[in-house]
Amino acid sequence: MPKLSMQPKTAETTLGELFEKFIAFKRIKNLSHETIFFYEKCYGFFSNYYAASLPCSGITKDVCLGYIEYLQENHRLKDVTLNTYLRGVRALVYYGMELGYIPRFKLEMIRADKELKETYTDEELTLLLKKPDLKKCKFAEYRDWVIVNYFLATGNRVSTVRNIKISDIDFADSMIALTRTKNRKQQVVPLSRTMLQILQEYLLYRQGNPEDYLFCNQYGK
Repeated sequence: MPKLSMQPKTAETTLGELFEKFIAFKRIKNLSHETIFFYEKCYGFFSNYYAASLPCSGITKDVCLGYIEYLQENHRLKDVTLNTYLRGVRALVYYGMELGYIPRFKLEMIRADKELKETYTDEELTLLLKKPDLKKCKFAEYRDWVIVNYFLATGNRVSTVRNIKISDIDFADSMIALTRTKNRKQQVVPLSRTMLQILQEYLLYRQGNPEDYLFCNQYGK
């Protein structure tokens, strides 16, 4: 009877099995749902090119270069977007290398031109910031106007704003506590007098308890 080896059986570990281990590892590290979803999306693209049933040992630099060409020809992605998907795959591939399932190689991003992002014109900003008639508008329209003002005042991300609760606002000290941020570090940021006044008026209509989310639907949910 042969002795048990400490060397992993790379040929028997498939891409699908590696991804299951990878995601389990990321969940143990308590990564956000958004990050887990990002890896799942990247894996979905890659497994369409290199099947989940194929062994990890077959993933080489040439395979990854072929994957880049596949994305360029079949999905017509912008270079920046292609690199985003490639980063997710690289994290998975490098994890496979650490486990000994994939032969080691360096996977580099492609060169990408950075395009200037289209910004709002002064006319568009004027429309966005025009306060609706509170006697005629619906709650959702008014709420959206408040959200637009909040985004412009703070620059917070959507996921951060979505998780703000009424109790996070400190009107006395003109501050707001951000409990959900990209780097997972809670922050306290100042609010301008104008933004505080907007939020104070908004809460007269929004109502709710301190533990309710600040921005809700028309039913208060």
